[in-house]
Amino acid sequence: MIWLSVILAGISFAIAFWIGQQLLVEAMQRYRKVLVNDTQANLREMFVFIDVSHLWPAVVCLATSLALLSWLIFDLIFLSLLIAIVALFLPRYALNKAIRARTETFEQQLPDALLAMSSALRAGVSLGVALKQVVQNAEAPFSQELGLVLREQRVGISLPEALANLYTRMPSENIQMMTTLMRVASVSGGSLADLLERLSATVRARLHLSMKLRVLTSQGTMQAWIVGSLPVVLLIVLNFIDPYSTHLMFYTTPGQIVLLTVIVLETAGALMLKRILQIQP
Repeated sequence: MIWLSVILAGISFAIAFWIGQQLLVEAMQRYRKVLVNDTQANLREMFVFIDVSHLWPAVVCLATSLALLSWLIFDLIFLSLLIAIVALFLPRYALNKAIRARTETFEQQLPDALLAMSSALRAGVSLGVALKQVVQNAEAPFSQELGLVLREQRVGISLPEALANLYTRMPSENIQMMTTLMRVASVSGGSLADLLERLSATVRARLHLSMKLRVLTSQGTMQAWIVGSLPVVLLIVLNFIDPYSTHLMFYTTPGQIVLLTVIVLETAGALMLKRILQIQP
């Protein structure tokens, strides 16, 4: 009877391991597809045309190398797995950061470009000619995005649809106001030059307010970094002062549970502070 129980337990463990392995493989395959496709599409929208077919092997090699290195240094399986998971999501974080930086640069160029379009319209040119002049004189990414709007018009896409595509590529409230104003003016008419000039002043005031809020919250951001790094610094100091206690934390089950709890709480606190201090332009 005991042998039968052991055999059934072994079979159950083998089945559970096989199911978990299959789920893990399917999840990795889905993440690989999403990572490669989204990265390729986002890079094309940023006018960066490179081959990302080798991105997934590079990410896997990076995650494996960092996990092995951390395991050799700390001899902790859960910490190695955590580092490997972070390394797998690192490319998406870097790409999202690059997209946000590009959008912010576009918004910084927006007030001057709107004033240039307003001046061109007051000189008597059409909206299409005004956009072309701005594209010729502006820098990237504004010239790239508006140039794409003009190219879409040349292939038969209407201006409202091309502006809607611009907002899809760069979702921001300031860009939404610009595209909405130009769409409405292109359909209903009106003094577009005056509207663009007023919109330029509004966007400039919003950007100034956003920068002021960033300055006022910079102290809170620095405090968040300091408070978040204190446990790590204290752990390093305690490792030199009392190596036996830190050894218990790393190499015993209760200590590893405490360490994992600290990591989870640190991550949750960082995400909450990031949400609190997040400034919408």
